[in-house]
Amino acid sequence: MLSRAHKDWLQEVARGLPAFLDSLALPDQPGRYLPCRRGLTPAGREVALGFSCLALKLAYTLGRWEALAEDRRRAWLEFIRGFQAEDDQPQELMRGAFLDPALIGRLRPEPWWRRLGRRGPDARTRAVIAETKQAIATLAEVGASPRRPYLAFPRTREAVRAWLEGLDWRRPWTAGALAAQLAVFLRTQAPAVLAPPQVEALVREEADFLARLADPDTGAYWRGSRPERGELINGAMKVLTALDWLEEPVHHPRALTALCLAELPRPEGCHLVDLVYVLHRCAQEQRHHRQQVHDYALQVLDMIRRHHNPDRGFSYYIGRSQTNYYGVDIARGLEESDLHGSLLLAWALAMLMELLEEDELGWRVIRP
Repeated sequence: MLSRAHKDWLQEVARGLPAFLDSLALPDQPGRYLPCRRGLTPAGREVALGFSCLALKLAYTLGRWEALAEDRRRAWLEFIRGFQAEDDQPQELMRGAFLDPALIGRLRPEPWWRRLGRRGPDARTRAVIAETKQAIATLAEVGASPRRPYLAFPRTREAVRAWLEGLDWRRPWTAGALAAQLAVFLRTQAPAVLAPPQVEALVREEADFLARLADPDTGAYWRGSRPERGELINGAMKVLTALDWLEEPVHHPRALTALCLAELPRPEGCHLVDLVYVLHRCAQEQRHHRQQVHDYALQVLDMIRRHHNPDRGFSYYIGRSQTNYYGVDIARGLEESDLHGSLLLAWALAMLMELLEEDELGWRVIRP
């Protein structure tokens, strides 16, 4: 049960977070939001696509999306759609991708000698795929879609298997993210060019591959030597995201819950929300560790509270904003809240309220 102090604080958050989100909006550009209010680098002032998606997800989480005027909602969706490249791009990866020049233009393909011994796509390619997936998933969250399908993903069972096998599962956080992105493309884009039985065959191929990775002792997903606990949980979060899109259950929810409960996460936005997401997904499928999950959730709630700032938002780090976005410096890390941290921790709070069986906020749990 939440204490009176917790409830009072949550009501304060519910009143203040919408105002913080509004403070980041550029009123003359519907859909355009800054990463934070102060301390921006030149890149931070220019990068737009990713933060428009984050802002839309936050507005949806807070229940504010439907309250917007229809013309503003339409303009916001068109702002995001406007980043989709035409199909005349020389690289298949870029055709129909969502490309923010301010981000992609600052990333360069890694030289071959830096990639020796590493598997999977380089940082620039990962950023293109991730931004495209985020835009498509954000549009899908509110029942919208891209102007045209994005098709630079494997579309045969053999190609799906080869893509997944080619990822570095010794690092499940990165590999799991790419698997989740593929799952989004299979569910949202493949139906535009493939018959339903073909789509389901590709879905089954990815689902079977992920099932083979599942470790019954920890509930996590990897190959090779066992990664450290944080990597396991962050990786599991990505794989569970894929399973959600593939409409597959968590393989070992009891073991994965126990792994999460072993210790508290690091006090950073991604680590906090990833762990809460894993606990939330596992709790939807089994009721073991119920009291421990409740007590643990209250501890995480107190951790999140330390990220809440006088400007009424949340910061990715305690007392300072996020500084980096896909390898590009966007802010100087001043004592202020930021958009990414605010979305992640609002999402975490929405999931914690469900874990605690409370309805203090009435916020939505988004589908990443």
